[in-house]
Amino acid sequence: MAESQKVGAAVALRELGYRVPVKVLGTVIAGVSSNGPSAGKLETGDAVVAVDGQPTKTVSDVRRAIAKHRPGEKVEVSIRRDRVPKTVELKTVPNPESPKRPLIGVFLQALTKISLPVPVRIDLGQVGGPSAGLAFALDVAEELGHDIDRGHKVAASGELSLDGAVGPVGGLKQKTIGARRAGVDVFLVPVGENAEEARRYAGNMKVVPVKSFRQALRFLATLPEQASKS
Repeated sequence: MAESQKVGAAVALRELGYRVPVKVLGTVIAGVSSNGPSAGKLETGDAVVAVDGQPTKTVSDVRRAIAKHRPGEKVEVSIRRDRVPKTVELKTVPNPESPKRPLIGVFLQALTKISLPVPVRIDLGQVGGPSAGLAFALDVAEELGHDIDRGHKVAASGELSLDGAVGPVGGLKQKTIGARRAGVDVFLVPVGENAEEARRYAGNMKVVPVKSFRQALRFLATLPEQASKS
């Protein structure tokens, strides 16, 4: 969650013309599912350096490499643990929410050094997870004086990469139902299976699939301006 806040702020500020120095240091394992393919093979803190022999630096690199496989296929993940290199072979499993997507049962975290030109503080209490990255970026832009929602009640879910790409998230059924019950007008979600799932539970709420933060901004700019809802 802390990383997604920094990334969301960086993406928003860059899009608004600010210079935001970013240094990508690599990708680490932030957690391992106890009943997934990586249990007993990968550990929290392992640095991922390659997948199938191809170097990976960012979280997106790792995910793209794994996504080339079908669920059930094997993938080789090269790591560095306590400065010692190691390669493990894992059998991918289907994502329970998107069966065509392969998983290896780990949580990934980017190691970045982001120097924000303005102070940004987001207080969300005990909320966790990376799926609010898109929402963070939109809110940062709004707080800096840009009329992002144009008076509409807008919700968003999507993991945000430093390049502004919007990635898939879990729990879209519950998030969509929650947004609908909250009276949301427009729900921005990642393209693909996330959007398909959201539409099944959206009712009359408008679901808008987006690939990037910039695309989200462009869509919102087309909304007719109206008085803000209280």
